[in-house]
Amino acid sequence: MSDGIEREYRRRRGVPPAFLTMLIAAALVTASALHAMATLGPSGWDVLAVAAWLTAAGRVALEQWRARTFVTADGVTVRGPIRTRSWAWSDIYGIRVENNRGSAPRWSGYLYATDGHRVRLPHLDEHQLTDPVAEVADLCATALRLGLTSLETRPETEERIARGARRRKAWQRAVIAGLVVAAVMFVYDIWSVFDDRPTHMLLLVGGVPLLCLPVFFLVLDRVGESQNRRLTDPATGTSAGAPID
Repeated sequence: MSDGIEREYRRRRGVPPAFLTMLIAAALVTASALHAMATLGPSGWDVLAVAAWLTAAGRVALEQWRARTFVTADGVTVRGPIRTRSWAWSDIYGIRVENNRGSAPRWSGYLYATDGHRVRLPHLDEHQLTDPVAEVADLCATALRLGLTSLETRPETEERIARGARRRKAWQRAVIAGLVVAAVMFVYDIWSVFDDRPTHMLLLVGGVPLLCLPVFFLVLDRVGESQNRRLTDPATGTSAGAPID
């Protein structure tokens, strides 16, 4: 029953440059923060920096050495950095390769469940495969030939997928706006030093952007939904749905 459907995607090549850079940066920042705490005493900012960078580095390391994607005649199993999840073919709507603009890896494979839920498939990307698009096309063709899946399009599922894409775009833009706020707060805090005012680095640079993040998301998400409704309004004569970035 396998007939070429059984596959395993894991790290077979070196660590991608972007991930390796993050690991090196995490090591340098952590060493610098630990040295500062040993010399000047612990501070909230140093503890936060160490915890954040160690968490990011740990996740990257686990994803590179532990994560796997298994495909069998029974379904698809994704072993992530921490947990493992499985989907039967009857619960899988499709597998697609998408362009992650500004991210690494740029081209990644994603599983879409019948409820529109989206899951990244570890190591099914351009870092580990020469042509991930061709690989996914062959995988889907094999599953179709074996009767494990179909080409049926479900409008309600497609709408959930499009809605998820709009929410991700809103989150991405909200994060960018939060980083801009953090930069402004940092400049204000530095200016306070020269103006002999009390400084609150941790609160301004860490707390204020975090408080602004959900507000930015809610506003941007509402704007995105309003734009989508205008585009899909029958009165405009435009096609329904929004493209997935």
